[in-house]
Amino acid sequence: MTTGKLRLLVGGIVCLFAHVSWSLDIQTVLTSATIAPPATVGFREERHNKMLKEALILTGYLEYIEAGRLRKVVESPFQEAFLIDNDRIEIERDGETRTLSLSKNRTLQAMLGGIEAILAGQIARVERVFSYQLSGTADDWSIQLTPHSSRIAKHLTGLLVTGNSGAVTSIRIDLKDGEWHLMEIVKTDPVP
Repeated sequence: MTTGKLRLLVGGIVCLFAHVSWSLDIQTVLTSATIAPPATVGFREERHNKMLKEALILTGYLEYIEAGRLRKVVESPFQEAFLIDNDRIEIERDGETRTLSLSKNRTLQAMLGGIEAILAGQIARVERVFSYQLSGTADDWSIQLTPHSSRIAKHLTGLLVTGNSGAVTSIRIDLKDGEWHLMEIVKTDPVP
């Protein structure tokens, strides 16, 4: 065998093993990005809406209190808090609290359930509501989630979750009317 043919053979084998080592599966990605409650992270969120001249920028923190309980606290440019508690959501704004049932809003229920399922590493729960496409590497991956239900898809086009080998780094929510929100996780150290 000539040196050139040997190099091609070795190069082909190296490429094959390199591809195998970089191939991803959804359970491995979710396991590496799983967050065990209680956990708190900071966020920066951009809300894009065609009715706004510029994106609305929000900052605050997220709390994963326990299974089924998530809290989002907006600190700037205004103050409000959302507590998702299984099938209901409490909204605190201007010293008042309103409670809404998530069972009456399947789109919001699917979106929040999908995000929690990703954080909890529950692929079966994700697959009940969304089809998904995983791409990237273990250090830089993305999961595109598309709702199965045409009823939900009338309002929610999809979710794009990105991350690395240790955490979810952003969540993009695309709504049917062209509105979209991008939430970036900006720090993982404890916040209030």
